[in-house]
Amino acid sequence: MGFGVVSLLNAVFRRMFTSAGLRPASATVDADDTTIHFWAHPSLLQPSSSSEQQQPPPRPVVVLIHGFGPDPTWQWAAQAGQLSRHFDLVVPTLLFFGASATRAPARSDAFQAAALAALLTGGGHLPGLGADRAVHVVGTSYGGLVAYHLARELHRRGGGARAGKVALCDSDACKGAEDDRELAARAGVAEVTELLAPADTRALRRLMAVCAHRPVKYIPECLLRDMLRVRIRYTYGHPYIHAIYVRIALG
Repeated sequence: MGFGVVSLLNAVFRRMFTSAGLRPASATVDADDTTIHFWAHPSLLQPSSSSEQQQPPPRPVVVLIHGFGPDPTWQWAAQAGQLSRHFDLVVPTLLFFGASATRAPARSDAFQAAALAALLTGGGHLPGLGADRAVHVVGTSYGGLVAYHLARELHRRGGGARAGKVALCDSDACKGAEDDRELAARAGVAEVTELLAPADTRALRRLMAVCAHRPVKYIPECLLRDMLRVRIRYTYGHPYIHAIYVRIALG
């Protein structure tokens, strides 16, 4: 893969996570070899203490679900340090975004949520979570759609972790086909997937111009190529990821 600016940023963001007290882990959550990679506070990765000594009350647990495209460390690096001062965090990598993967054929946001629910409620993957502990969920963009289904799935399963507060950030949960057509027309493309799954640096610049309130005026071409090579193509280029996005864009 070589070394570049994006690789350097990867290292910086991972360092921000470890500095926030988070540790990487992984768990296989079902018979289809669905493996979720995630970051979590060490207190959640170790069994709860059974000591009779007085223990401080457990801190609230917050699950941070990233959006479509970025690695969770890229998405949440700026928030991890501040939030970790008050909450025990779980930050998963969604399926096919990075190392999380499955042999199951399902590709929906509801399936993503079911995998996260299995991580939180069964198999002792987070032994420090304990029983009947509230889990607050925050999802941004595509992650907000997953967060919505995760809250429903936790409620449906009952027992173990239960859904607490749910925050959806910049999640277009109510959009329809007309919204997609208007967005595509605004960007000057035929289909919204052409905008949001850029295939070259020109398309990536177009995406940045549309999605950012104050887009950066100048980005070196070499940096955009590095982003496509290391980040965008790794994610959007995966055929399963493209299938997921087609579902999101076309409803």
